[in-house]
Amino acid sequence: MVKTETRDLAMHPKLLMDTIKRQAGTLQKANLEGVMNAIEAGSPVVRIELNIDINDSKKAKLSIGDDGIGIETKEELIKHFETFGTPHDESENTYWKQFRMGRGQMFAFGKNVWRTATFKMVVDIDNKGLTYELTENLPYFKGCQIDIDLYRNPVGYSHNSIEQYKECIQKQVKFMEGTILFNGEQINTPASSCNWDFEDDMAYYLFNIGTDFKVYNLGAYVMDAPLTITGMMGIIVSKKQLKINFARNDVQHDCEIYNGTTKDDKHINGIIDVVKKNCVIKTRQKRKVLTYWERQATLRDLRDGTQDFNDIRSLSLISTAQGKHISLDFIRKNRQNWCFAERGSDLADRMMERNQALCINESILTDLSYTGDKIKFFSWLTGADKDRRYRYGNTEWQTVEKLYTDFNYLSSNISDEYNDLSIDKLTVIEKRILKVLNNFDCWSGRIIKIGYSERANAWTDGCTYITIDRSYLKRLYITCATHCNRLMTLLAHEMAHDCDTRGTHIHGPEFYENMCRIIRSDNSPTIENCSFNANMLKSRISEKQAKIFIKEQKAKEKVNKKLGIDVIAASGKS
Repeated sequence: MVKTETRDLAMHPKLLMDTIKRQAGTLQKANLEGVMNAIEAGSPVVRIELNIDINDSKKAKLSIGDDGIGIETKEELIKHFETFGTPHDESENTYWKQFRMGRGQMFAFGKNVWRTATFKMVVDIDNKGLTYELTENLPYFKGCQIDIDLYRNPVGYSHNSIEQYKECIQKQVKFMEGTILFNGEQINTPASSCNWDFEDDMAYYLFNIGTDFKVYNLGAYVMDAPLTITGMMGIIVSKKQLKINFARNDVQHDCEIYNGTTKDDKHINGIIDVVKKNCVIKTRQKRKVLTYWERQATLRDLRDGTQDFNDIRSLSLISTAQGKHISLDFIRKNRQNWCFAERGSDLADRMMERNQALCINESILTDLSYTGDKIKFFSWLTGADKDRRYRYGNTEWQTVEKLYTDFNYLSSNISDEYNDLSIDKLTVIEKRILKVLNNFDCWSGRIIKIGYSERANAWTDGCTYITIDRSYLKRLYITCATHCNRLMTLLAHEMAHDCDTRGTHIHGPEFYENMCRIIRSDNSPTIENCSFNANMLKSRISEKQAKIFIKEQKAKEKVNKKLGIDVIAASGKS
């Protein structure tokens, strides 16, 4: 007999457990959830403490305390603490609340002991699963105190020190209102007390400063927005609740506050539209040198017709095969053959150095999703082939099209030469290689250089220098001992020459005697093979650390200065 019934979908306990454990990937995100709950409970001050057991360094306790309204009745406790996902009603203060799942993030990282009103709740999912312990009729406790015996001490595991953990928490709560203390020290600066570039009903905005673009939902950190979208560095702190995902680390695509919306066939701007508009004003119209991400965002906006060509025509947006950047105006006015070539191509490098052709980095084709005829690329990019942007100079781009030549055809006409490259034309790695090589005391007064030639891997004048061919150097994996030995043997080979090796030269008996003597000597270049990679690594690490430190310090100083955080701290404001 056929039977039809109506049934409700259900959730298996395992899914709830997975949801609890996998909402937050880090302890600081769980910590953020506790802070948000405290502020929504109306507490003017939130107290965070992280303490490590002095008798057992593997044990640590995280505490979050507030003076808010707490949970007053058992009915409220069952509805809001025991039951996950209970919808919020209009009477609740919901700055961030969206899912009623956030407390699970704290459950995932340790044994939770919650104390509020006359209740105590103990949750230990690693040992007792989804069963929790509830104690009633205790002496009244104002607000809420959460003590978490962490399953793993974050210091020594995910963080090097308590200070580093504090910095991570500070990033999460940086612009929240009220007072947030970490081990007694205030770590937040309310957004309302900072100096912003722009402010509207949706958000506070800081433009073109820092090292990335940070998004805060009512002061709580969400994510670093893609720079290819924002087009510049900066910060936004929303004044209205953003629609974010379950893990609170991304903004949903249908968030009208952030992405805007369309109503009655008219687009209503969101936060990201304000950012893009100011990107043109603050960055593209005022600066001649842009970052990679700013260039990408600008080119995409130009392609999509949302960026006026005349505003950015003189900016260095187009990357060459050498890694340098030129403007669209340069390309438009340059009466020279041009082509697309692989970045770092030896032949492209040689053609550009000899002014034989302008070689554009071919990756721009895939970056901008262009699949048409290469000759038409710039007409397509600038919209010169479309009536709506015909005023940008279709005739001039047609002239550019006539100068396009296939890379393979151009490269076939390269002649043989021996040339040394000046230091300003070398890459960072090439400069590092020369620095390490020239620090070795085995060259008998000769200086090691880098140059280019189609005929030799290296050459010398026989007394003052040895030049290594750039293309040969690029083919080597200098971290490989075998390749490093090849380089040192090549240099020893040139050391054995006491004549100019550019062009024709003879390897006679005298040469081989010199070669054997150099290889066997205690000061042979081949002996330095063992220390070459170690010195290269040491030099690279030193350069990188210095660069990162300087960049971060400058960015931090600029952000704090712009926001007036130092001034606020000095004046005693919260």
